[in-house]
This record gives sequence, C-alpha cells and structure tokens, in this order.
Amino acid sequence: MPHTQTGLPMPTLNRRMANGIVWMVLARLIDRGIGIVSTLILARLLVPGDFGLVAMATAVGGVLDLMSAFSFDLALIQNANATRRHYDTVWTFNVIFGLVCGCALLALAGPAAAFYSEPRLAMVMCVLSLSYFVGGFGNVGVVAFRKELNFRQEFNFVLARRVVTFVVTIGAAFVLYSYWALLIGMTVGRIVGVAISYRMNSYRPRLDLSAASELFHFSKWLLVNNVLFFLLHDGCTFIIGRLFGANELGIYAISYEISNLPSTELVAPINRATLPGFSKMQDAAEISLSYLKLLGTISTIILPVGLGIAAVAQPLVLALLGAKWMDAIPLIQLMAIHGAIGATQGNNSTVWMALGKPRNTTLLAGGFLLVLFPALYFLLKAVGIVGAGYAYLLATACTLPYTIVVTKRLLGFSWSAWLTRLWRPAASVALMYAGVQLLDSTLHAAAPLLRLMIDAGAGALLYVLLLLAMWQLAGRPDGAERYLLDKALRR
Repeated sequence: MPHTQTGLPMPTLNRRMANGIVWMVLARLIDRGIGIVSTLILARLLVPGDFGLVAMATAVGGVLDLMSAFSFDLALIQNANATRRHYDTVWTFNVIFGLVCGCALLALAGPAAAFYSEPRLAMVMCVLSLSYFVGGFGNVGVVAFRKELNFRQEFNFVLARRVVTFVVTIGAAFVLYSYWALLIGMTVGRIVGVAISYRMNSYRPRLDLSAASELFHFSKWLLVNNVLFFLLHDGCTFIIGRLFGANELGIYAISYEISNLPSTELVAPINRATLPGFSKMQDAAEISLSYLKLLGTISTIILPVGLGIAAVAQPLVLALLGAKWMDAIPLIQLMAIHGAIGATQGNNSTVWMALGKPRNTTLLAGGFLLVLFPALYFLLKAVGIVGAGYAYLLATACTLPYTIVVTKRLLGFSWSAWLTRLWRPAASVALMYAGVQLLDSTLHAAAPLLRLMIDAGAGALLYVLLLLAMWQLAGRPDGAERYLLDKALRR
C-alpha cells in the first residue's frame, strides 16, 4: 500500500482530505451564508455608493497588502520540516508588514481621495488603517490547523470570527444607515480575529527572522502570483471607480460577490483543504487519481450553482436586492458564467503548488491579465460596466487551454480520463440553463420572489434528473455521481 511522506497510508490520507473538505466547505458555507445574509440586509439599508466608497478604500489597501503577499502560510504547509523559527519568522514579517501598511494607508488617504475625486475617502482610509495595525499581530500558530489536517479547529476559528463581525456590522447599519457600518464591521472583525487566534491556539510567537531566506526561496513566486491575482481580481475596481464613480463601483462590487459565489464559497475552501493533502503525497500518480476524482466532484456541484445564478439573475436581484440594483443583472449573468468555469479549474493551481511549481500559477495569471486589461479598456468604454463581464469571460476562454495542458503534463492523465469527469455535468448544466430561461420567460407576471423560487427549484430538479439519466446511459461508471449518491445514502 502506498504511503505518504508522513507515514500515513494513501486511503487514510484521502479520507482525512475528504473530511477536511467537508469541514472547510461547511465552514465556508456557514461563513458566507452569514455573509450573504449580511450583504442582502445591507443592500436594503444602504445605497450602491456606500459599497463603492468602501471598495475604493479596500482596493488601495489591497495594493499595500501586496507588500506582505508572500503567502508564507502556504510555505509553512508545503514544508514538511518547518520548525519554530519558521513560524516565528512568518509572524515577525506579518507584524512588520501590518505596521508598514497601516502607516502607508494613512499617508495615502489624501492622494487617494484626490484620485477618485471623493473627499469622504480620506477619513474612510484612516479608519481602515486601524485594522492593518492590529491584523499583523494574529497568531501564526493557527496555520497548524491546516498543516495537520485539523480542519474542525479551522472551522471553529472561521465561524467565531464571522458571527461577531455579522452582529456588529448589521447592528451598526440599523443605527447609522451609512458606509460607516461596513467600516466598523471590518475593523471589529479584524480585532476579534486576532484575539480568537490566541484563544484557540496555545502557540506564542516571538520576534525572529532567522528563517527569512528559506521562506523567501519558496515564496518569491507566490509574491508575484499574489500581485498578479490582485490585479486580476481588483484591478478593475480602480478603473471603474475612476471612470464611473462610487455608485457604479458599488454595483460592480456586489455583482462580483454574488456571481463568484461558486469559486469563493465552495472551491476556495476545497483548495484550502486539499493543498496539505496533495503536498504529503509521494508522486504525481497519486495526486492524479485524487485530482481527477476531485475535478469530477467539483464540476458536478459547482457548474449548476454558477450557471444557475446566471439563469435566475433577474428575479434574484429584484427579490433580494431591490429595484435600485437593476443595473447589476447583466453583469451578474456574465460574471457568474466566468466564475463557474474558473471554479472548476481552480484546483489546478493547488496541484501546481503542491508539486512545488508556483511559477505555472504566475504564468497563468500573467497571461490572463494580458488579455483582461486591453479588453477592459475597450469594452468598458463601449458598453459601460457590463463590459467588465465580457472582458473576464474573454480572458477565461483564452487561458483555459493553458491551465488544462500544464496539469495534464505534470500529472500524466489521459484526455479521455479528463473528459469522462466533465462531459456529463457540462451537458446537464447547459440543458438546465436553457430550461430555466424558457421557464422564466413565462413567469414575468409573477412576484420576483415566487419567480426565483420556481426557477431555482425547477432548475435544480432538472439538473439532477439530466445528470442521473446521462450517468445511467453511460453505464453508471465510477465517478462523482456514485460518490455523491453513496454519501447521501449513508446519511
């Protein structure tokens, strides 16, 4: 029986990874379930400009975050021989970067307000700087939760922080009815997260930079990756904020959050759980088997969620956000398709990282940006903020072949093995989308909430029936359908 570098049998490691995925997805679902409820309540209490103003500030903060974007936590997870001095060095860097970023945010408050022609932004950035000053002192010991595959503790950590942030933000919104509610929630959430990190883990870091050179050797590519991915996800924020102002930026920010739920709320925690497991596997063949199984499962779950959001965008916005968010509908539709496709391929970067190939992630992000920014330049001018959706879709389509080919070369699986995992969910979701669109066209006279419930329920039922029918016609092969059915029947 093959064993991992930690001495665990392969089935045991796969089982612990599966349990980790369950815990991390559950944590993320609860975390973002609370977050979605929070967003819906806030969208009713606040106006798009409030969200746009805070998005301007966090975008500037994101640029400063790049100074600390070495992803040292991943270096600790990937390094099986990490010792106390590695952990202490990471904590020391976090403290230094937090203090520097906080000071820089204060210094840039005035220039940023001038750049956006938004005087309120200066005070917003001054308040936001407090979260940077405090956040750098978080306990690095909580990284061990993931490294040791102890995802139940990670679950508790995420949940506690989210609940406190939710209560504070919503309470402030009902009292203030302004963007200050968002800022108060963000700042208190960061402070509470630091406090909980020390409460839940007994590790007590100390100042030490003795492992700096070792950490930078692995993390230099991660820094470049994080810079590129910041531009990929937040570069559009600067452009829209500068061209269209806070109101349009707020519409874009909420549209992006809703449309990318599959990747941010389901796939991200899966990747978070699988990186430690992949890193402990001995060779590419072992990773390949787990990767293909995971690809099928992710595609089966994520594709209908992403395309489902696109299919029900109009009743969703009308029922949950209100008429003042109508301009978000076409953007949500386009970004949801982009998010669903990207989510099914997100695990490729995790494989590359586990194999010590972060350079591939850098090349992927670089190629994506080479397509994205020229497309944004022309499409935003041509069709307004909806052009952002078209630009992201175009960049996804252009870089998808590279993603697949690189992973195939590293793991050595066949094209038939890859297609076998994807064709049934892809075909089922395409037919589901068409069916929901046809059904919704007959429901325009119905109340938005009723439309949403009928569309969502019918779409889910249609997808499941189509998927199971195709699985039966294919001879009921071993795949995501069998795995998910077995899990459901055991419960």
